Amino acid sequence: MTGEPPGRDGPFGRAVPEETAPPAPAADADPPEAAVLVDAAAVQYTIGRALAHGSAPLRHGELVELDARLRDHIRLLLPIARARAAVLRPSTAQWLRYRARLDWITNQAGRELDSGLHSARQQVRSLAHDCRWLLRQTPEWNRKATP
Repeated sequence: MTGEPPGRDGPFGRAVPEETAPPAPAADADPPEAAVLVDAAAVQYTIGRALAHGSAPLRHGELVELDARLRDHIRLLLPIARARAAVLRPSTAQWLRYRARLDWITNQAGRELDSGLHSARQQVRSLAHDCRWLLRQTPEWNRKATP
């Protein structure tokens, strides 16, 4: 617990999970509007740049750029993943794991980029992995993700 009151909103949505599960949307509800705005190819390209192996190490300026792009992608993808979590049965192991992952991503995306080169590289790589996971939760990527 971070000491913040439950339900406090942060830049990426709920900073602290509420005690009760969110209400499930109607079965015929449309996916969040963000689903329409996600450019999967652009997200995959950014992830690929952040996770590129065998290339020259990224400079701090490139890391700052990738960090900003990844955070923008995460802002668009989080509502889609939250909509998927809303239809899961509360208090099941799957729901708890899913919520824990969303809370982790929200926390990590809310941190500023470290000033050290090595730690900034690790942070960008972590955001890229989180972004990849969120992308796989979209209905376009994963047919099971459709609420």
